[in-house]
Amino acid sequence: MINMGFFKHPCGTMSTIAHIIQCVSSLIVLGITAWAVRDTKTLTVIFPLVMAVLTPIVYGITLSTSCIARGHRWHVLPLLLTDAVISYLWLTAFIFLALKFNQVSCTVHLWNNETVCSRKYSVESFSFIAFFSTVWALGFEVLYTYLPKRDTSMQDQKNGVMNLEHNLRGAGVMTP
Repeated sequence: MINMGFFKHPCGTMSTIAHIIQCVSSLIVLGITAWAVRDTKTLTVIFPLVMAVLTPIVYGITLSTSCIARGHRWHVLPLLLTDAVISYLWLTAFIFLALKFNQVSCTVHLWNNETVCSRKYSVESFSFIAFFSTVWALGFEVLYTYLPKRDTSMQDQKNGVMNLEHNLRGAGVMTP
């Protein structure tokens, strides 16, 4: 296998797709919980709202750090740590929502004295999608970490020297 960076590797591509799904889901959760927090200021609503705000911000910072450090072997470590923490926080948000909403039927008005079953189920499902996509990204990052990678060996360096000699001879700089 050719030694390539994380973001050019198929695992890195799949991880990035999972993070895009995670960010879209968190923005949907953000919209619904921001609407709900107007009148309902409980932990059930505020915790997913905070998670929805922090997820794209933290992922942007982590992705930037990982891209800047891509020349180092540890450049995937910030993504691994962030995804490990955020996955458990999204799981906690999903559990808060599921415990609060699945015990009550849709005829009870939980948010703002309105019937909000579709919003309630939407925020619950998108919080689970955010959790699942974070775990999915984490899985691809761990897979990338454990896949065998070939470092630049002496043979590759010799081939590089041979290629340089060939190119210099072809340019007429070196004599054959």
